[in-house]
Amino acid sequence: MHLQDTRGRVASLAVRSRSVAACDVDVAKIRREGFQLIRGFGADAARLELELNRVSKRKLFHSARVGGVVHQFRVLPYSENLSEQRSGGGYHTDFMFQPRPPEFVALLCIRPDPRHPFYGRNQVVHRDAFLERIRGVFGITEAELLNLPVKYNFTGRAPIVLPLLHRLDGERIFKLHTSLMQAERVSSFSDLPLKAAIEAVCGDIAQEIVLDSGDLLIVSNHCALHRRSECTVAFEHDGRSFQSRELATIRFDV
Repeated sequence: MHLQDTRGRVASLAVRSRSVAACDVDVAKIRREGFQLIRGFGADAARLELELNRVSKRKLFHSARVGGVVHQFRVLPYSENLSEQRSGGGYHTDFMFQPRPPEFVALLCIRPDPRHPFYGRNQVVHRDAFLERIRGVFGITEAELLNLPVKYNFTGRAPIVLPLLHRLDGERIFKLHTSLMQAERVSSFSDLPLKAAIEAVCGDIAQEIVLDSGDLLIVSNHCALHRRSECTVAFEHDGRSFQSRELATIRFDV
């Protein structure tokens, strides 16, 4: 993953987008509240790239795994990819194993869940609310979270160990993915696995967001955790084609 200068690639979109209102990204609000919701942005992934290229001053993140800066995906009946699964996702931050993860994640709803608004919702948990609640309920302090090693095991690879809270440029940032965490008990925090404690806290304080087609959710990838709830798939009468939730996502800095 790396920052990519996208001037040449998005230049051809400029004429097309002149009549479209600009996307007003409120960076202060996102850092303060964990997210910003822009209703009715429009289900246009190309415009999203153009607008965020402008907002970020060309600091969009390129991923070799998705082959570009825009990851456009849908929920599939069966998938090993966490973002394409129908089951609910874990609370996480994107690119958590990078030394400097992107600060913001934009999620554009191209098509909502077939059983919208009851399925395919998004949840966001701000760092400060999380730290206050996990200390109050389980007695786990910020200092402990900055040093407590969390193990992530992957098939065929050596485990990766990281604390879930880090310091970057003087700020505390999350690096966490509960779907990848091992359910290890930490004796100093009772017999409850740390993963279960995190999920319990997040489930209690998360802000729930329902995205319709064309809605844009921008989440802080440093001071918030995000996830999506269970999704559904609706098969057509032919039994082969289906409808499902579709999104486009871009990671960026400012």
